[in-house]
Amino acid sequence: MKRINSVNFIAALLLVLTTSCSDFEAINKNPNSPETVPTQSLIAYVEKSIVDEIRSTNLSIGRSDLYVQWLANNTYTDADRYYWISSSGNDSWKNLYLAQSNLDEIIRLNSDETTRAQAAQNGDNNNQIAVARILKVFTYQVMTDIWGDIPYSSYAGSNSTFDAGKADQGIIYAQYATQQDIYKDLLKELKEASDQINTSSAAFASGDAIYKGNALKWKKFANSLSIRIANRVRHKLSEADARMQEIISNPGQYPVFESNDDNALLAFETNAPNQAPFYKATTLANRNDYAVSNVFVDFLKGKKSLFPVQDPRLTVYAQPNAKGSYVGQFYGIDMYTASLVSPDSVSKPGVAFYKSDYKEVLMEYAELQFILSEYKNWNQEHYLNGIRASMQKWGVGASDIENFIQQAPMASAATVLTQKWAALFMQGNEGWAEYRRTGYPDFLVKAGDEVWKGVVNGQVVTKVFEPIGVTSVPSRLLYPNSEVQLNPVQYQKAVAQQGADLLNTQVWWDK
Repeated sequence: MKRINSVNFIAALLLVLTTSCSDFEAINKNPNSPETVPTQSLIAYVEKSIVDEIRSTNLSIGRSDLYVQWLANNTYTDADRYYWISSSGNDSWKNLYLAQSNLDEIIRLNSDETTRAQAAQNGDNNNQIAVARILKVFTYQVMTDIWGDIPYSSYAGSNSTFDAGKADQGIIYAQYATQQDIYKDLLKELKEASDQINTSSAAFASGDAIYKGNALKWKKFANSLSIRIANRVRHKLSEADARMQEIISNPGQYPVFESNDDNALLAFETNAPNQAPFYKATTLANRNDYAVSNVFVDFLKGKKSLFPVQDPRLTVYAQPNAKGSYVGQFYGIDMYTASLVSPDSVSKPGVAFYKSDYKEVLMEYAELQFILSEYKNWNQEHYLNGIRASMQKWGVGASDIENFIQQAPMASAATVLTQKWAALFMQGNEGWAEYRRTGYPDFLVKAGDEVWKGVVNGQVVTKVFEPIGVTSVPSRLLYPNSEVQLNPVQYQKAVAQQGADLLNTQVWWDK
Protein backbone atom coordinates (compact mmCIF):
# COMPACT_ATOMS: atom_id res chain seq x y z
CA MET A 1 0.00 0.00 0.00
CA LYS A 2 1.23 3.49 -0.76
CA ARG A 3 1.99 5.35 2.43
CA ILE A 4 1.62 9.09 2.82
CA ASN A 5 4.98 10.66 1.96
CA SER A 6 6.05 14.11 3.12
CA VAL A 7 4.84 15.86 -0.04
CA ASN A 8 1.37 14.33 0.17
CA PHE A 9 1.22 15.02 3.91
CA ILE A 10 2.07 18.69 3.45
CA ALA A 11 -0.36 19.12 0.57
CA ALA A 12 -3.18 17.55 2.55
CA LEU A 13 -2.44 19.61 5.62
CA LEU A 14 -2.19 22.89 3.70
CA LEU A 15 -5.63 22.20 2.27
CA VAL A 16 -6.99 21.88 5.80
CA LEU A 17 -5.18 24.97 6.99
CA THR A 18 -7.17 27.16 4.60
CA THR A 19 -10.51 26.33 6.25
CA SER A 20 -12.21 28.58 8.78
CA CYS A 21 -13.19 27.57 12.31
CA SER A 22 -13.53 28.80 15.88
CA ASP A 23 -13.00 26.06 18.50
CA PHE A 24 -10.69 24.48 15.94
CA GLU A 25 -8.97 27.86 15.63
CA ALA A 26 -5.50 26.35 15.76
CA ILE A 27 -6.03 24.79 12.35
CA ASN A 28 -6.09 28.27 10.84
CA LYS A 29 -2.66 29.34 12.05
CA ASN A 30 -0.67 29.30 8.85
CA PRO A 31 2.87 28.05 9.50
CA ASN A 32 5.82 29.98 8.12
CA SER A 33 6.76 26.93 6.11
CA PRO A 34 5.09 23.57 5.43
CA GLU A 35 8.02 21.72 7.01
CA THR A 36 7.35 23.27 10.44
CA VAL A 37 3.61 22.92 10.85
CA PRO A 38 2.84 23.89 14.47
CA THR A 39 1.62 21.10 16.70
CA GLN A 40 -1.52 23.04 17.65
CA SER A 41 -2.59 22.91 14.01
CA LEU A 42 -1.75 19.23 13.74
CA ILE A 43 -3.60 18.14 16.87
CA ALA A 44 -6.68 20.19 15.98
CA TYR A 45 -6.78 18.70 12.50
CA VAL A 46 -6.08 15.12 13.48
CA GLU A 47 -8.65 14.94 16.29
CA LYS A 48 -11.37 16.16 13.98
CA SER A 49 -10.31 13.98 11.06
CA ILE A 50 -10.28 10.80 13.17
CA VAL A 51 -13.74 11.37 14.59
CA ASP A 52 -15.10 12.53 11.23
CA GLU A 53 -14.04 9.25 9.69
CA ILE A 54 -15.04 6.75 12.37
CA ARG A 55 -18.49 8.37 12.59
CA SER A 56 -18.87 8.65 8.82
CA THR A 57 -21.59 7.11 6.69
CA ASN A 58 -19.06 4.57 5.40
CA LEU A 59 -18.18 3.21 8.83
CA SER A 60 -20.93 4.15 11.27
CA ILE A 61 -24.09 5.90 10.12
CA GLY A 62 -24.64 3.65 7.11
CA ARG A 63 -22.85 0.64 8.52
CA SER A 64 -22.25 -0.26 12.19
CA ASP A 65 -25.15 1.85 13.53
CA LEU A 66 -27.32 -0.34 11.31
CA TYR A 67 -25.57 -3.61 12.18
CA VAL A 68 -26.46 -3.23 15.86
CA GLN A 69 -29.97 -2.14 14.89
CA TRP A 70 -30.09 1.24 16.58
CA LEU A 71 -30.96 2.71 13.19
CA ALA A 72 -32.82 1.41 10.17
CA ASN A 73 -32.87 2.76 6.64
CA ASN A 74 -36.16 3.95 5.23
CA THR A 75 -34.92 4.24 1.64
CA TYR A 76 -31.76 2.34 0.70
CA THR A 77 -32.37 -0.64 2.95
CA ASP A 78 -29.77 -2.93 1.37
CA ALA A 79 -27.23 -1.57 3.87
CA ASP A 80 -29.41 -2.89 6.73
CA ARG A 81 -29.17 -6.26 5.05
CA TYR A 82 -25.35 -6.17 4.97
CA TYR A 83 -24.84 -5.33 1.29
CA TRP A 84 -21.29 -4.04 0.81
CA ILE A 85 -19.55 -2.38 -2.15
CA SER A 86 -15.82 -3.05 -2.28
CA SER A 87 -14.97 0.60 -2.94
CA SER A 88 -16.87 1.76 0.15
CA GLY A 89 -13.86 1.56 2.43
CA ASN A 90 -11.34 3.36 0.21
CA ASP A 91 -11.75 6.85 1.67
CA SER A 92 -12.01 5.66 5.25
CA TRP A 93 -8.85 3.58 4.97
CA LYS A 94 -6.93 6.42 3.31
CA ASN A 95 -8.12 9.10 5.74
CA LEU A 96 -7.41 7.06 8.86
CA TYR A 97 -3.88 6.34 7.67
CA LEU A 98 -3.41 10.03 6.91
CA ALA A 99 -4.46 10.72 10.50
CA GLN A 100 -1.82 8.26 11.69
CA SER A 101 0.78 10.10 9.60
CA ASN A 102 -0.17 13.39 11.23
CA LEU A 103 0.13 11.83 14.70
CA ASP A 104 3.57 10.55 13.73
CA GLU A 105 4.45 14.08 12.71
CA ILE A 106 3.48 15.39 16.15
CA ILE A 107 5.77 12.77 17.67
CA ARG A 108 8.59 13.69 15.29
CA LEU A 109 8.33 17.42 16.00
CA ASN A 110 8.51 16.75 19.73
CA SER A 111 11.38 14.27 19.41
CA ASP A 112 13.72 15.81 16.84
CA GLU A 113 16.36 18.01 18.45
CA THR A 114 15.92 20.60 15.72
CA THR A 115 12.17 21.05 16.38
CA ARG A 116 11.67 20.12 20.05
CA ALA A 117 12.09 23.66 21.36
CA GLN A 118 9.57 25.09 18.93
CA ALA A 119 7.07 22.32 19.69
CA ALA A 120 7.53 22.89 23.43
CA GLN A 121 5.99 26.34 23.01
CA ASN A 122 2.68 24.48 22.70
CA GLY A 123 3.13 22.23 25.72
CA ASP A 124 5.39 19.67 27.35
CA ASN A 125 7.19 17.60 24.67
CA ASN A 126 6.58 14.28 26.41
CA ASN A 127 2.93 15.06 27.01
CA GLN A 128 2.39 15.87 23.35
CA ILE A 129 4.06 12.60 22.37
CA ALA A 130 1.93 10.70 24.88
CA VAL A 131 -1.31 12.22 23.55
CA ALA A 132 -0.31 11.32 19.99
CA ARG A 133 0.38 7.75 21.13
CA ILE A 134 -3.03 7.54 22.83
CA LEU A 135 -4.82 8.77 19.72
CA LYS A 136 -2.84 6.35 17.55
CA VAL A 137 -4.01 3.49 19.77
CA PHE A 138 -7.61 4.69 19.73
CA THR A 139 -7.60 4.91 15.94
CA TYR A 140 -5.78 1.64 15.34
CA GLN A 141 -8.14 -0.23 17.61
CA VAL A 142 -11.11 0.99 15.59
CA MET A 143 -9.32 0.01 12.37
CA THR A 144 -8.28 -3.48 13.44
CA ASP A 145 -11.73 -4.18 14.85
CA ILE A 146 -13.19 -3.25 11.45
CA TRP A 147 -10.75 -5.06 9.15
CA GLY A 148 -8.72 -7.46 11.32
CA ASP A 149 -5.06 -7.67 10.30
CA ILE A 150 -3.89 -4.29 9.01
CA PRO A 151 -0.68 -2.34 8.32
CA TYR A 152 0.40 -1.00 11.69
CA SER A 153 3.01 1.18 13.34
CA SER A 154 3.68 2.31 16.89
CA TYR A 155 5.98 4.68 18.73
CA ALA A 156 8.20 2.02 20.27
CA GLY A 157 7.07 -1.17 18.54
CA SER A 158 9.96 -3.48 17.67
CA ASN A 159 7.95 -6.02 15.69
CA SER A 160 9.33 -6.14 12.16
CA THR A 161 5.82 -6.15 10.68
CA PHE A 162 5.01 -2.78 12.27
CA ASP A 163 6.19 -0.90 9.19
CA ALA A 164 3.20 1.19 8.13
CA GLY A 165 4.02 4.81 7.38
CA LYS A 166 7.74 4.23 6.90
CA ALA A 167 8.06 5.52 3.37
CA ASP A 168 11.13 7.49 4.46
CA GLN A 169 12.79 4.12 5.10
CA GLY A 170 11.92 2.84 1.65
CA ILE A 171 8.85 0.85 2.73
CA ILE A 172 6.19 1.64 0.16
CA TYR A 173 4.09 -1.51 0.42
CA ALA A 174 3.36 -2.03 4.11
CA GLN A 175 2.93 -5.47 5.64
CA TYR A 176 -0.18 -6.48 7.55
CA ALA A 177 0.47 -7.10 11.24
CA THR A 178 -1.64 -9.75 12.94
CA GLN A 179 -4.43 -8.51 15.16
CA GLN A 180 -2.95 -10.45 18.06
CA ASP A 181 0.35 -8.58 17.77
CA ILE A 182 -1.49 -5.30 17.31
CA TYR A 183 -3.55 -5.75 20.47
CA LYS A 184 -0.47 -6.62 22.50
CA ASP A 185 1.21 -3.45 21.30
CA LEU A 186 -1.87 -1.29 21.90
CA LEU A 187 -1.77 -2.23 25.57
CA LYS A 188 1.97 -1.60 25.79
CA GLU A 189 1.66 1.77 24.07
CA LEU A 190 -1.09 2.95 26.40
CA LYS A 191 0.80 1.91 29.52
CA GLU A 192 3.92 3.72 28.36
CA ALA A 193 1.92 6.78 27.30
CA SER A 194 0.22 6.92 30.69
CA ASP A 195 3.59 6.68 32.44
CA GLN A 196 5.00 9.34 30.12
CA ILE A 197 2.42 11.98 31.00
CA ASN A 198 3.40 14.69 33.45
CA THR A 199 0.11 15.84 34.96
CA SER A 200 1.64 19.04 36.33
CA SER A 201 2.18 20.37 32.80
CA ALA A 202 -0.19 21.02 29.92
CA ALA A 203 -0.46 18.48 27.15
CA PHE A 204 -1.19 21.18 24.57
CA ALA A 205 -1.45 24.91 25.21
CA SER A 206 -3.87 25.17 22.27
CA GLY A 207 -5.37 23.06 19.52
CA ASP A 208 -6.61 20.17 21.67
CA ALA A 209 -10.38 20.13 21.19
CA ILE A 210 -10.94 17.00 23.30
CA TYR A 211 -9.44 17.91 26.68
CA LYS A 212 -8.15 21.47 26.14
CA GLY A 213 -4.67 20.28 27.05
CA ASN A 214 -5.60 18.77 30.44
CA ALA A 215 -2.89 16.16 30.96
CA LEU A 216 -4.64 14.40 33.85
CA LYS A 217 -7.73 13.81 31.73
CA TRP A 218 -5.57 12.40 28.93
CA LYS A 219 -3.99 10.06 31.48
CA LYS A 220 -7.44 8.92 32.62
CA PHE A 221 -8.43 8.35 29.01
CA ALA A 222 -5.31 6.26 28.37
CA ASN A 223 -6.06 3.97 31.31
CA SER A 224 -9.80 3.75 30.66
CA LEU A 225 -9.07 2.91 27.03
CA SER A 226 -6.63 0.26 28.24
CA ILE A 227 -9.48 -1.34 30.19
CA ARG A 228 -11.71 -1.31 27.10
CA ILE A 229 -8.99 -2.91 24.98
CA ALA A 230 -7.95 -5.45 27.62
CA ASN A 231 -11.53 -6.49 28.27
CA ARG A 232 -12.05 -7.28 24.61
CA VAL A 233 -9.15 -9.72 24.48
CA ARG A 234 -8.58 -10.95 28.03
CA HIS A 235 -9.98 -14.33 27.07
CA LYS A 236 -7.22 -14.50 24.43
CA LEU A 237 -4.27 -12.72 26.11
CA SER A 238 -3.17 -13.34 29.69
CA GLU A 239 -1.33 -10.03 29.70
CA ALA A 240 -4.60 -8.22 28.99
CA ASP A 241 -6.15 -9.54 32.19
CA ALA A 242 -3.00 -8.67 34.09
CA ARG A 243 -3.08 -5.12 32.74
CA MET A 244 -6.70 -4.65 33.82
CA GLN A 245 -5.85 -5.81 37.31
CA GLU A 246 -2.82 -3.53 37.45
CA ILE A 247 -4.90 -0.49 36.58
CA ILE A 248 -7.76 -1.34 38.93
CA SER A 249 -5.36 -2.05 41.82
CA ASN A 250 -3.32 1.15 41.39
CA PRO A 251 -5.73 4.09 40.96
CA GLY A 252 -3.08 6.56 42.09
CA GLN A 253 -0.66 5.53 39.38
CA TYR A 254 -3.28 4.66 36.77
CA PRO A 255 -6.33 6.92 37.26
CA VAL A 256 -9.43 6.22 35.18
CA PHE A 257 -12.67 8.06 34.42
CA GLU A 258 -14.43 9.05 37.66
CA SER A 259 -17.53 10.76 36.26
CA ASN A 260 -19.03 12.15 33.07
CA ASP A 261 -16.71 15.13 33.51
CA ASP A 262 -13.89 12.89 32.31
CA ASN A 263 -15.62 11.72 29.12
CA ALA A 264 -13.50 11.92 25.97
CA LEU A 265 -15.66 14.11 23.74
CA LEU A 266 -15.07 16.12 20.60
CA ALA A 267 -17.49 19.02 20.20
CA PHE A 268 -18.10 20.01 16.60
CA GLU A 269 -19.21 23.48 15.53
CA THR A 270 -21.95 25.39 13.76
CA ASN A 271 -19.69 26.79 11.05
CA ALA A 272 -18.48 24.98 7.93
CA PRO A 273 -16.58 22.75 7.51
CA ASN A 274 -16.49 21.74 11.16
CA GLN A 275 -20.03 20.46 11.60
CA ALA A 276 -20.68 17.06 13.14
CA PRO A 277 -20.68 13.95 10.90
CA PHE A 278 -24.37 13.09 11.34
CA TYR A 279 -25.41 16.68 10.63
CA LYS A 280 -23.37 16.68 7.42
CA ALA A 281 -24.68 13.26 6.35
CA THR A 282 -28.32 14.22 6.85
CA THR A 283 -29.12 17.93 7.12
CA LEU A 284 -26.40 19.29 4.84
CA ALA A 285 -26.83 16.44 2.38
CA ASN A 286 -30.60 16.98 2.44
CA ARG A 287 -31.13 13.29 3.21
CA ASN A 288 -33.81 11.74 5.36
CA ASP A 289 -32.69 8.13 5.09
CA TYR A 290 -32.22 7.13 8.71
CA ALA A 291 -34.74 6.44 11.45
CA VAL A 292 -34.53 4.77 14.82
CA SER A 293 -35.23 1.08 14.33
CA ASN A 294 -38.32 -0.64 15.68
CA VAL A 295 -35.97 -2.96 17.58
CA PHE A 296 -34.48 -0.08 19.56
CA VAL A 297 -37.72 1.87 20.00
CA ASP A 298 -39.52 -1.22 21.29
CA PHE A 299 -36.69 -1.83 23.75
CA LEU A 300 -36.83 1.76 24.99
CA LYS A 301 -40.62 1.53 25.33
CA GLY A 302 -40.25 -1.47 27.64
CA LYS A 303 -41.59 -4.02 25.16
CA LYS A 304 -38.69 -6.42 25.62
CA SER A 305 -39.12 -8.79 28.54
CA LEU A 306 -35.60 -8.17 29.78
CA PHE A 307 -36.44 -4.53 30.67
CA PRO A 308 -40.26 -4.27 30.86
CA VAL A 309 -40.26 -0.58 31.80
CA GLN A 310 -40.05 2.50 29.58
CA ASP A 311 -36.58 3.96 29.37
CA PRO A 312 -36.50 7.74 29.99
CA ARG A 313 -33.88 8.07 27.24
CA LEU A 314 -36.59 7.33 24.66
CA THR A 315 -37.39 11.03 24.25
CA VAL A 316 -33.69 11.85 23.87
CA TYR A 317 -32.74 9.06 21.51
CA ALA A 318 -35.80 9.44 19.27
CA GLN A 319 -38.23 12.09 18.01
CA PRO A 320 -41.98 11.50 17.86
CA ASN A 321 -43.41 10.88 14.39
CA ALA A 322 -45.83 13.22 12.63
CA LYS A 323 -48.66 11.99 14.87
CA GLY A 324 -46.71 12.53 18.07
CA SER A 325 -45.92 8.86 18.71
CA TYR A 326 -42.64 6.98 19.01
CA VAL A 327 -42.61 4.40 16.22
CA GLY A 328 -39.51 2.61 14.98
CA GLN A 329 -38.64 1.99 11.34
CA PHE A 330 -39.02 -1.68 10.43
CA TYR A 331 -35.52 -3.12 10.41
CA GLY A 332 -34.24 -5.25 7.55
CA ILE A 333 -37.03 -4.87 5.03
CA ASP A 334 -36.38 -4.69 1.30
CA MET A 335 -36.49 -1.39 -0.58
CA TYR A 336 -39.92 -2.02 -2.09
CA THR A 337 -41.47 -2.70 1.30
CA ALA A 338 -39.71 0.34 2.71
CA SER A 339 -41.37 2.46 0.03
CA LEU A 340 -44.75 1.47 1.49
CA VAL A 341 -43.88 3.09 4.82
CA SER A 342 -44.07 6.88 4.98
CA PRO A 343 -40.93 8.47 6.47
CA ASP A 344 -43.20 10.76 8.50
CA SER A 345 -44.75 7.76 10.24
CA VAL A 346 -41.54 6.71 12.00
CA SER A 347 -39.23 8.27 14.55
CA LYS A 348 -35.99 9.95 13.56
CA PRO A 349 -33.02 10.10 15.96
CA GLY A 350 -33.37 12.71 18.68
CA VAL A 351 -32.86 16.38 17.88
CA ALA A 352 -29.53 16.39 19.74
CA PHE A 353 -27.99 14.13 17.11
CA TYR A 354 -28.87 16.55 14.30
CA LYS A 355 -27.03 19.46 15.92
CA SER A 356 -24.10 20.74 13.92
CA ASP A 357 -22.13 21.16 17.17
CA TYR A 358 -22.92 17.69 18.51
CA LYS A 359 -20.34 16.20 20.87
CA GLU A 360 -19.06 12.90 19.51
CA VAL A 361 -17.86 10.37 22.07
CA LEU A 362 -14.52 8.58 21.94
CA MET A 363 -15.13 6.89 25.30
CA GLU A 364 -17.20 7.70 28.36
CA TYR A 365 -17.63 6.92 32.04
CA ALA A 366 -20.81 4.87 31.56
CA GLU A 367 -19.01 2.42 29.28
CA LEU A 368 -16.19 2.01 31.79
CA GLN A 369 -18.69 1.18 34.54
CA PHE A 370 -20.32 -1.54 32.43
CA ILE A 371 -16.89 -3.02 31.68
CA LEU A 372 -16.01 -3.05 35.38
CA SER A 373 -19.32 -4.73 36.17
CA GLU A 374 -18.48 -7.47 33.69
CA TYR A 375 -14.91 -7.82 34.96
CA LYS A 376 -16.15 -8.16 38.54
CA ASN A 377 -18.56 -10.97 37.63
CA TRP A 378 -21.54 -8.73 36.86
CA ASN A 379 -21.16 -6.36 39.77
CA GLN A 380 -24.43 -4.65 40.67
CA GLU A 381 -22.98 -1.30 41.77
CA HIS A 382 -20.98 -0.72 38.59
CA TYR A 383 -23.98 -1.82 36.50
CA LEU A 384 -26.27 0.76 38.13
CA ASN A 385 -23.52 3.38 37.95
CA GLY A 386 -23.39 2.80 34.20
CA ILE A 387 -27.13 3.24 33.77
CA ARG A 388 -27.15 6.32 35.95
CA ALA A 389 -24.17 7.92 34.18
CA SER A 390 -25.67 7.38 30.74
CA MET A 391 -28.98 8.93 31.75
CA GLN A 392 -27.31 11.83 33.53
CA LYS A 393 -25.27 12.58 30.43
CA TRP A 394 -28.47 13.00 28.45
CA GLY A 395 -30.09 15.24 31.06
CA VAL A 396 -32.64 12.76 32.40
CA GLY A 397 -34.14 13.99 35.68
CA ALA A 398 -32.97 12.45 38.95
CA SER A 399 -36.39 11.08 39.89
CA ASP A 400 -36.83 9.43 36.48
CA ILE A 401 -33.38 7.86 36.77
CA GLU A 402 -34.05 6.46 40.24
CA ASN A 403 -37.48 5.21 39.22
CA PHE A 404 -35.93 3.27 36.32
CA ILE A 405 -33.08 1.92 38.46
CA GLN A 406 -35.50 0.67 41.11
CA GLN A 407 -37.27 -1.39 38.46
CA ALA A 408 -34.15 -2.57 36.65
CA PRO A 409 -33.43 -6.31 36.85
CA MET A 410 -30.32 -7.50 38.65
CA ALA A 411 -26.94 -7.41 36.97
CA SER A 412 -26.20 -10.34 34.69
CA ALA A 413 -24.50 -10.87 31.35
CA ALA A 414 -27.77 -10.13 29.55
CA THR A 415 -28.75 -7.04 31.55
CA VAL A 416 -25.33 -5.41 31.78
CA LEU A 417 -24.41 -5.93 28.15
CA THR A 418 -27.85 -4.88 26.91
CA GLN A 419 -27.68 -1.68 28.93
CA LYS A 420 -24.19 -1.12 27.58
CA TRP A 421 -25.62 -1.42 24.05
CA ALA A 422 -28.25 1.20 24.89
CA ALA A 423 -25.67 3.56 26.41
CA LEU A 424 -23.39 3.29 23.36
CA PHE A 425 -26.13 4.58 21.02
CA MET A 426 -24.56 6.12 17.90
CA GLN A 427 -21.05 4.95 18.84
CA GLY A 428 -21.34 2.39 16.09
CA ASN A 429 -17.83 0.95 15.92
CA GLU A 430 -17.78 0.06 19.61
CA GLY A 431 -21.37 -1.18 19.61
CA TRP A 432 -20.69 -3.49 16.68
CA ALA A 433 -17.46 -4.83 18.20
CA GLU A 434 -19.22 -5.57 21.48
CA TYR A 435 -22.10 -7.34 19.75
CA ARG A 436 -19.63 -9.54 17.89
CA ARG A 437 -17.76 -10.26 21.13
CA THR A 438 -20.78 -11.00 23.34
CA GLY A 439 -23.87 -11.71 21.24
CA TYR A 440 -25.88 -9.20 23.29
CA PRO A 441 -28.49 -7.95 23.03
CA ASP A 442 -29.90 -11.32 22.04
CA PHE A 443 -33.13 -9.95 20.59
CA LEU A 444 -31.75 -8.34 17.45
CA VAL A 445 -33.47 -9.33 14.21
CA LYS A 446 -31.89 -12.41 12.65
CA ALA A 447 -32.19 -14.10 9.25
CA GLY A 448 -35.65 -15.59 8.77
CA ASP A 449 -37.34 -13.45 11.44
CA GLU A 450 -40.58 -11.77 10.45
CA VAL A 451 -39.90 -8.06 9.95
CA TRP A 452 -43.08 -6.74 8.33
CA LYS A 453 -46.67 -7.72 7.76
CA GLY A 454 -49.19 -5.69 5.80
CA VAL A 455 -51.66 -5.54 2.96
CA VAL A 456 -50.34 -5.09 -0.58
CA ASN A 457 -52.84 -4.95 -3.47
CA GLY A 458 -55.49 -6.46 -1.27
CA GLN A 459 -53.30 -9.36 -0.16
CA VAL A 460 -51.79 -9.93 3.29
CA VAL A 461 -48.03 -10.06 2.83
CA THR A 462 -45.41 -11.15 5.36
CA LYS A 463 -41.75 -10.27 4.91
CA VAL A 464 -38.82 -11.91 6.68
CA PHE A 465 -35.28 -10.67 7.16
CA GLU A 466 -33.17 -11.79 4.21
CA PRO A 467 -29.54 -10.67 4.52
CA ILE A 468 -27.51 -10.06 1.38
CA GLY A 469 -24.22 -11.90 0.97
CA VAL A 470 -23.94 -13.21 4.54
CA THR A 471 -26.45 -14.79 6.88
CA SER A 472 -25.63 -12.87 10.06
CA VAL A 473 -24.11 -9.60 11.28
CA PRO A 474 -20.81 -9.11 9.41
CA SER A 475 -17.71 -10.14 11.33
CA ARG A 476 -15.58 -7.52 9.59
CA LEU A 477 -15.56 -5.29 6.54
CA LEU A 478 -13.78 -6.13 3.30
CA TYR A 479 -10.39 -4.60 2.65
CA PRO A 480 -10.81 -1.62 0.30
CA ASN A 481 -10.24 -2.38 -3.35
CA SER A 482 -7.49 0.24 -3.35
CA GLU A 483 -5.44 -2.25 -1.31
CA VAL A 484 -6.22 -5.09 -3.69
CA GLN A 485 -5.00 -2.96 -6.59
CA LEU A 486 -2.08 -1.04 -5.07
CA ASN A 487 -0.69 -3.45 -2.49
CA PRO A 488 -1.53 -6.87 -3.98
CA VAL A 489 1.42 -8.86 -2.60
CA GLN A 490 0.89 -7.82 1.01
CA TYR A 491 -2.88 -8.04 0.58
CA GLN A 492 -2.61 -11.67 -0.52
CA LYS A 493 -0.33 -12.45 2.41
CA ALA A 494 -2.91 -10.93 4.75
CA VAL A 495 -5.69 -13.03 3.27
CA ALA A 496 -3.59 -16.18 3.62
CA GLN A 497 -2.77 -15.20 7.20
CA GLN A 498 -6.23 -14.16 8.41
CA GLY A 499 -8.66 -15.96 6.12
CA ALA A 500 -10.70 -15.11 3.06
CA ASP A 501 -11.48 -11.46 2.50
CA LEU A 502 -15.16 -11.95 3.28
CA LEU A 503 -17.69 -10.31 5.57
CA ASN A 504 -18.07 -13.49 7.60
CA THR A 505 -14.36 -14.13 8.23
CA GLN A 506 -13.93 -13.61 11.95
CA VAL A 507 -11.19 -11.38 13.31
CA TRP A 508 -8.71 -12.92 15.76
CA TRP A 509 -10.42 -11.91 19.00
CA ASP A 510 -13.77 -13.16 17.70
CA LYS A 511 -12.56 -16.69 16.88
